[in-house]
Formats: sequence, structure tokens, C-alpha cells
Amino acid sequence: MVRSVFALYVAAAATTAIAGILHLMLGPGSLGFNVNNGIFFIISGIVQIFWIIPMLARWGKLWYFAGIVGTIILIAMWAITRIPSNPITGRGGPVNAMAIATETFQLAFIGLAVAIIIYERMKRLDSSTATGLPMKKKSVMILAVIVVAIVLAGLFVPMSMGRPMGQPPGQPGQPPGQPGQPPGQFGGPQQFPTQTTASTNQTCTLTPSLIEVEGTPQQTEGPYFIDEKLNRSDIRPDPSDGSVQEGVPLRLAIHVYDVDDGSCIPLYGAHVDIWHANYQGLYSDILEAGTAGKKYLRGYQVTDNNGTVQFTTAYPGWYEGRALHIHIKVRTFEESEKMFEWTSQFYLNDSITAQVHEQSPYSNHGQPDTTNNQDGIFTGPSSDGLVQNNSGERLMLDLTKDEQGYLGTFNVVVDASQQSE
Repeated sequence: MVRSVFALYVAAAATTAIAGILHLMLGPGSLGFNVNNGIFFIISGIVQIFWIIPMLARWGKLWYFAGIVGTIILIAMWAITRIPSNPITGRGGPVNAMAIATETFQLAFIGLAVAIIIYERMKRLDSSTATGLPMKKKSVMILAVIVVAIVLAGLFVPMSMGRPMGQPPGQPGQPPGQPGQPPGQFGGPQQFPTQTTASTNQTCTLTPSLIEVEGTPQQTEGPYFIDEKLNRSDIRPDPSDGSVQEGVPLRLAIHVYDVDDGSCIPLYGAHVDIWHANYQGLYSDILEAGTAGKKYLRGYQVTDNNGTVQFTTAYPGWYEGRALHIHIKVRTFEESEKMFEWTSQFYLNDSITAQVHEQSPYSNHGQPDTTNNQDGIFTGPSSDGLVQNNSGERLMLDLTKDEQGYLGTFNVVVDASQQSE
């Protein structure tokens, strides 16, 4: 009987600890794009892990009630923020596997804590001797050390591990190089310095139109580039499960040119990667977002003789603090060696974005909270140092109506004569 009752306290401690660890795993990664959410996850996680002590040390019903009420508040906040136009975030959040797991363990903790309160009341036992095994100060100190170790592990182990799973091996026709990326801060892929020599401030002339175009500025890669090596034009399907991302269709026609004595020369054989968030504002294959293993809205194409690649995707969604954007990376290779790399972001017209977000499924997420002119990366300098401010103005997609969706075109002008540093 004593062992079975003690197991009840252990189970309660375990469920709150696991829920806390899951919150801690989400916290650091969220700091990169939503500081408030990141801090909330970290504090919640630490408090939940701390509750191991009151449960195993059997501090009494006041502590049990406090744990139950706090956990109910966390669950209620999560449920409310899933509702579109809610009073907390103003938009509906996603439901993913990690969120479901966290809420399940929190519900389990509530049930176990209630069972402990009922047991102690029925037996009319003092909480410190409810199992006949009083908790000494030394044991409490040991528990405190365990709590600190779990908190540190929850915060730092996911960072040091990087991505939880390796990338699939390269397939024929995919860009060369080793699969996957080395780990970076907060468990995201490592960010590499901009190859500044890939940019140019020269202009060149397109033939036969004789249109003069400027060199295209680079912008930060961001934390979510993963070299998935998916050679495909339609990036909406998820090869992991066959599902297709919802959203307004968006076709992209990207033309890549190299500057040569004032002429725009089509860059043949370059690998052009694009990646962006879905209508919920979530990137695929990101542990903190609950999309690990998913590979939607990522892919690359190889430029043809005209320097052109085409993609079919869905109009991107938004996440807090950023205007809508699509990431792009252009690389050239000689066998297994990368010779050239240029990285930037494309932006979309705010008015069109607002119209798109009035439609399903975007409307469930609400209108974006940041316009182009409110985005610090859009209004800031280019990462290559060639544009001092408002670099995003030179990275606007040319959007036109296209059947049920839109067509976006862009001329990327680079200095491909420079090899990768």
C-alpha cells in the first residue's frame, strides 16, 4: 500500500516535470522571434519543474492546490490563444504535436494532484507522513539539486543537440554537399556570415528589353534555413506524409543574372533555394515550432539557360514581429565544392497581403501585426553593407493576379565572378 501511494506522488512530480521540460525546450527557440513568448515558456517551465519538490516532499494541500490552479491557468491560456481574434494575442495559434503533449501532461498532473488531495483527506493524514516516509531537509536539498539539473538540461541540452534528426541523404540531381547543418544557437541551424563579395552595386542592362536593373541587396539568412536538398518546383507538398499546404496559390518566376561589363548575363546552373512560413506562420522542420520532420514550403530548382527558375507555392503567412517574406539563397557548385553563395529575402505588397488574410485559411490566424515599413529587417541596411537603409524596398516581388492566386516575379542581379569565401 505504501509503495502504491508513493507512486502517486512520484507520478505527479513526473508529469509536472515533463510539462516543464517541454516548455523549456520551446522557450529559447521562441526568443528569436517572440521575446514575450520565449520568456513565458521559460518561466512556466522552471516553475513546473520546481513543483517536483512540493509533490515529493509532500508539502500539503495548499501547495497542491497552487500547482493545480497554476496549471489550469496555463491550459486556459493555451486554449484561449488557439481562438482567432482572442483577447491575448489577437489571432489563433497553431495546434501541434508538442503542444498536445504538453497539455496532456498538464492535465495528468491535475488529475494526480486531485487524487493526492482526496487520498490525504480520506486518510486524514498529515501531509508530511502520508506515506510513512517523512521527507528530511537533506532529501529536500537533493530534490532541489535535481530540479536545478533538470532546468539546466531543459534549457541547454536542446541547444547543444541542434536538430534532433539528421537530414535525408542526397539524391541524384540534388545539390552536392553533406546532408544537414551543424547545430546553432537555440537548436536552430547555424547561421553563416554573408558572402559580401556575392553582391554588387553595379547596374546592368537586360536584353532585348534594354531595361536597366540594379544589383540586388542581400539580407540575413535567418535561423530557419535547412538544406533539405528537395529538388522540386511545387514546394507545397510535404514528402514526409503526402499532405499539401493550404493557401492562396503563388507562382514565382525568378531570373538570376550575373553582371558583366554592364550587361545582365543569365546565370546558368545555379541552385536557387526558397523557404517560408505557412499560413499559420510556421516553418517546417523546426523542433520549437512542433514541425520537426515536416518538409513543406522548402525546395530548390536549378536555373536554365535563361537564368530562370519557377516555383509553385502558397502565399506565405506571418509570425509576430516580421512582415511577410520569402527567403532565397542562390549557390553555384563545382562538383562537391560550393563556389558562390548569395542570400536574401523577398517581400510582398501589404495591400495584397491584407486581402489574402481576409480569406480562409489565413483569416483564422488574423491580419499580420507587422507591415513592411514596421519590419526592422525591411527598413534596415542590407547584410552586405551596400544599402544603408530600407533595403527591403529593393526586394519587393512584382505581384500580379494569376487565376485563383498570384504570380510573383523578380530579377536577382549578383556578382557571380566572386568565389565563396
